Amino acid sequence: MERKSTFRIGELSKLFDIGVDSIRYYEKVGILNPLRNEENNYRLYTIEDVRKLTMIRELLNLNFSTEQIKSFDDNRNVENTKELLAQELNILNEEIVKLYEKRNSIETRLYSLRRNLAKDASEQIKVLDLEERHCLMLSDTNLPDEYVDYYLVKYMHSQQFRIDTIGACDCYTLDMENSNPDSEYLRTKNVFFYSNRMLYHSNYVMPAGKYLSLSYRGSLRKTKQLVPKLYQYAKAHHLKVIGDPIEMCHIDDYETADENEYLTELQLAVK
Repeated sequence: MERKSTFRIGELSKLFDIGVDSIRYYEKVGILNPLRNEENNYRLYTIEDVRKLTMIRELLNLNFSTEQIKSFDDNRNVENTKELLAQELNILNEEIVKLYEKRNSIETRLYSLRRNLAKDASEQIKVLDLEERHCLMLSDTNLPDEYVDYYLVKYMHSQQFRIDTIGACDCYTLDMENSNPDSEYLRTKNVFFYSNRMLYHSNYVMPAGKYLSLSYRGSLRKTKQLVPKLYQYAKAHHLKVIGDPIEMCHIDDYETADENEYLTELQLAVK
């Protein structure tokens, strides 16, 4: 069997199944140093270059940068090898933690969507005894719907943490007194987000207590039509209203473009 001592760039490209541009780049950054054919100035790669390419491909597969690879190759010994692998292991462990967090976030939001899809949306009033609910108050004043995302992004930027909207519930305290009677919608007093994942970033708490609850599917225009039912129920059952009604958008345009799939819950604190 013939043992070759030098190789053309095309041969290495085929051997390692990589582009010739990648091989030229490894030369540019100083990891590979091919010889030059005196007759035609073609690159000639040695068995040592084959070893280096094997090392490059292996370490790139472990997410090392070309700068790290060159430094390692220039100072290659057992201690440096151990240190390099230990550093990458730490990085990998951090990435695993982030992946677990992402998985938990997706699982939580998927569970929330499935639970909401199974929710009774018959527009019948229920009486609920609820514990405190930790929320993120985005704006404590009226905010037009089209500006909610803008203020949400500004808040995330200022606080340096991420708020996931898909699967979360955007909520609005309704301003019955100052709503325009000619509008199809009720005016809001604030905007806040609620989900089970808000605990550590909460800046607002919905008090524990008794709430009248009514859920419906379809356009948010129905809120104005249905809120009076909560007040009528409270009056008929001798319950005292102790807060403004709350519109909780469990499924809206964060999850679907079809208004018919919207799921909204109206709540009214009573005692």
